[in-house]
Amino acid sequence: MRRWSWKGWAGVLGAAVALRALVALVLLDRMPMVSDARDYFEVAERFASGEFGGAFYWPPGEPLVLACALGALGKSVLVARIATIAISTAGVALTARLAGELAGAGAGRIGGWLSAAYVPSVVLSGQPYAQHLAALCLAAVAYFGMLALRDRRMAAFAWTGAVLGLGCLTRPSMVSVVPVLLAALAYTARRHRGSAGALGLGAALTVCCALALVIPAQAHDWRAGAGWTISTNNERNLWLGNNPYTPDYKTSHLGQRSLDELPPQERSYLESFYARPDARPATLEYVLHHPFRTALRTFNRATSFWGFDYLGSREIQNWRGWSTQEAMPLLALEVGSYVAVAAFALVGLLTLSGACAPGWRSWLVALIVAYQVPYAIAFSGGTYHFPVMPLVVPFAAATMASGVEAWRRSRVRKRAALVALGAFTLIQAEYAYFALSMRPASSPRASSRAALRSVVHR
Repeated sequence: MRRWSWKGWAGVLGAAVALRALVALVLLDRMPMVSDARDYFEVAERFASGEFGGAFYWPPGEPLVLACALGALGKSVLVARIATIAISTAGVALTARLAGELAGAGAGRIGGWLSAAYVPSVVLSGQPYAQHLAALCLAAVAYFGMLALRDRRMAAFAWTGAVLGLGCLTRPSMVSVVPVLLAALAYTARRHRGSAGALGLGAALTVCCALALVIPAQAHDWRAGAGWTISTNNERNLWLGNNPYTPDYKTSHLGQRSLDELPPQERSYLESFYARPDARPATLEYVLHHPFRTALRTFNRATSFWGFDYLGSREIQNWRGWSTQEAMPLLALEVGSYVAVAAFALVGLLTLSGACAPGWRSWLVALIVAYQVPYAIAFSGGTYHFPVMPLVVPFAAATMASGVEAWRRSRVRKRAALVALGAFTLIQAEYAYFALSMRPASSPRASSRAALRSVVHR
């Protein structure tokens, strides 16, 4: 990456900003905030006014960042969109850095352009969903975490802790990467015994920086009577993906439908859940008493996590009132962008071990796997892999930079890659089948999580 000039950076980041601004501020400038993005924006407006209210239902990371922008530049949808574009563009820069560290300057440049033009990110840049910030935080944990372990720089340890803390405030599931950080720290300390003191000091600094962001949010919820938690929807997510009415494949279904779209029996069951004082034990009891069904759902959650993106296309279709045929070109762009990147990444992961820095390769894979674990436990869907894509794109970039020769050289690895691509194709086919067969007859007006939240706050 040292050989990448400022003109190269300007080209990639300029393209990223231009594409996102064209979509968010021109083509979709009249599109209102929708779904979770609308809720995040409304919470951010309250935060910017100093109103923090009761316990946080939504994780407060995204609203807090938006509130900073709204407080500085004014409370408007335009400011929220500009902030989202800035967050997404920062993610492009970090993705390029990760690709360069993984496979050299050439891969870094390709990774930057891939990330800049990645359609699921571009089409969602006008909506302040938490995906953009979560992706930025996870990429920053990957980048600064490895720099901290490799160079033992205290600043890198501090940055790792800060972005980890912000990531947990944005998506509490990001706490799942902590064991990877601890394992990497222990491995590094064992290999470099003379640096144990610096590593210990750095680890303490990382913990302090992370907790400095997380503890105030938890204390707020504790004072509000919600317990020592970051947000109250986490336990409900676990229950929505593990109850008698949860579909065995599309386990996110109940979290994506309004209550009035569900059969009366299911709706009654969902509404009664929050009246139960033993909600968490009831969920765990159901899981323990249905081990085979839970195992099947867990497997399905692990695979559907890698299903194609269509959130941006769906929201635009709903707003425009397009038919399925009218939305197909945009959907094809969004799905095709993800499938192409993921397929190239699989090839790179399985055939380019010699062309990739081994430490970075293992580090990125470990973070990707760890981040997926909470979604395999609660509920899952294609939109939830959005934050790990800055860690996936570098492998695709490595393939494009040097993958042809590596593909020709290794017959065994080529076979493994073909098997993996076949499995990935089956995952997409299965995901498409259930997405189509379980689609609503009309566009949902609100998620069941939002609807259930209104039940709680009546």
